Amino acid sequence: MKTVISVLTALMLISFSAQAQQGKCCSPSSTPTKEKTVQLPETSIYQLDHQWENQSGKSIQLADLQGNPVILTMIFTHCEYACPMMVNDLKQIESQFTDKHSKTKFVLISFDHERDTPERLRDYASVQGLGENWLLLHGNAEQIKEISLVLDISYEQLENGAFAHANKKFVLDQNGIILFEQEGLQTKADPVLKALNKLL
Repeated sequence: MKTVISVLTALMLISFSAQAQQGKCCSPSSTPTKEKTVQLPETSIYQLDHQWENQSGKSIQLADLQGNPVILTMIFTHCEYACPMMVNDLKQIESQFTDKHSKTKFVLISFDHERDTPERLRDYASVQGLGENWLLLHGNAEQIKEISLVLDISYEQLENGAFAHANKKFVLDQNGIILFEQEGLQTKADPVLKALNKLL
């Protein structure tokens, strides 16, 4: 028994000495390491850790949106019918915002990885009059396919380069969990606002 205790004591002393030499223990300058964000739930779409580029060319992950309510959809900027209507639906929602909605983000993920470059998305945001709380995201074909599967948004690229796609918008909570889904175009803003207000 004494031998076991002696061995354990020796190991503890060796470990203590190594930590002290590396400045990891008992140093006046050492501080506990804090996690940057709260651990994400398994059902959060922020578990997808791809890097996207926004309209400013900045690289971000979806998890960077953590802490903010989000209204999200998928579009492409060369669309001449459905996508402008979807963006207009979102603008109608935003037009009813009050001060309590100030942290809400709008996220538009493009289907078109070839043409919807950050520069193109920036120009589109300008033409559409989208504010700083709007993020337009460009990614590669693989990550676009993955997020579309997670959101259950079907799409198909046509021969002319356009996309046939489903039209859905989502309300995400502060941890990226889908709380509400609305399908269609020229939809009413009230159901989206009702879901959003539950987070505020």
